[in-house]
Amino acid sequence: MTTTTTTSPVINTTTVSSELVLDPSDNAWMMVSTAFVLMMTPALAFFYGGLVDRKNILNQLFLSFICMGIVFVQWVLFGFSFAFGPPVSVGFGSFGDSLLRFGQRLDDAYSPNYPLLTYAAYQGTFAIITPALISGAIVGRMKLIPYMIFIAIWTTVCYDPLAHWVWGENGWLKDLGTLDFAGGTVVHISSGVSGLVASLILGRRIDWKPHGSIAHNIPFTVLGTFLLWVGWSGFNAGSANVASGLASLALVNTYAAAAAGLLTWVIIGTIRGQVSVSGACIGPIIGLVSITPACGFVQPGWALLFGIIPTIIIYFLLLYKHHMIFDDALDVAVVHGCGGIIGAFMTGLFSELSNNPGGADGAFYGHPIQLWYQIAGILTAIGFASVCTAGILIPLKYTIGIRLSPEEELRGTDSIVHGEKWILTDKPCHITTSNGIPANRSQYPPYTIHNNWNSNRI
Repeated sequence: MTTTTTTSPVINTTTVSSELVLDPSDNAWMMVSTAFVLMMTPALAFFYGGLVDRKNILNQLFLSFICMGIVFVQWVLFGFSFAFGPPVSVGFGSFGDSLLRFGQRLDDAYSPNYPLLTYAAYQGTFAIITPALISGAIVGRMKLIPYMIFIAIWTTVCYDPLAHWVWGENGWLKDLGTLDFAGGTVVHISSGVSGLVASLILGRRIDWKPHGSIAHNIPFTVLGTFLLWVGWSGFNAGSANVASGLASLALVNTYAAAAAGLLTWVIIGTIRGQVSVSGACIGPIIGLVSITPACGFVQPGWALLFGIIPTIIIYFLLLYKHHMIFDDALDVAVVHGCGGIIGAFMTGLFSELSNNPGGADGAFYGHPIQLWYQIAGILTAIGFASVCTAGILIPLKYTIGIRLSPEEELRGTDSIVHGEKWILTDKPCHITTSNGIPANRSQYPPYTIHNNWNSNRI
């Protein structure tokens, strides 16, 4: 039998084998998407950082920042292999691709048109931001070393298996029929539920107040929202795994849901008499979270509902959150957990096979069993994330301890944990106005960082 190799007529395409073909344009698309998703972690740090008390802002920024180090090292060592390595069962990957020692090969299951290394980097950015989301629930009261241990273990025992089950070549939830285009189950439900469990195990902050806001820098939060919205382009559209019409569908749906969430929040606030800027930033985030599992399966018209319906529900949940018994500092459980649950459920209603041959019709298109597949994924993520989080934090709590003392909490994690402070200084500035009258700028003091390494406590 004679094998004939045909050279592709496409200029930007290089033949790698008779089956897999390297397409530089697809590789470039995925590398740009990877950069966009990686940007979302510092964007999240700014989003969270502006909402916390001034005494905890540096710590909150660091809790996201450190995930970029811990998680990606874990991802290179064995995390990617656990999630996407050569499968040995429907429940787990393997050590087969540990240390990413597969060179520049293409992979027919995950990256047929670009190197598997690019796919590993892209999925690694998802692994980074997921535990970073949890940090918003425990801000102001957790020791740093236990947090870092928690992140490393949680990524290994919770995130990696969930990613394998939903996206892996032979993942059991994928085989069952659960749809999650870009991480509604794997990322948002798991982090939201873990944030709730962590806040319950840690307990309320010493200076917790059921009413009012401690947000000290709203421009930080607005900046973080802008960057998250832009970064979500790579998060959702990049999950199409190729520069295609499917990626365009995911991109439009992402923007539509975010815009609808923003307007819904603003309209409700207007009706109630006040539109807070920090609150308005939550609206598009809810839309983005909710559309994530569905963005590659639904029409853009339905995407508007993914912004409207979850935002209405979550707005009123947050309105009465002071009745809740737990202290989820930045509403991770409600925004990401509930938003992911609602979005995953609605995916089972509005998905259409005609939009994506890799998807399925939802209940509104003659396939009601799809709702069961979605509920199975939701319940699995809730139960598994709860058990993993409790199984990690409870032993840490009764061994090395996970919570700062009341005195340390009141002083703030910035000075206690990092030996630094983000404070207001009152420095008069001798500047004259146009009339020659001295202007005292002390009413607009600059932010400065003061170092005090002797007080470092972790």
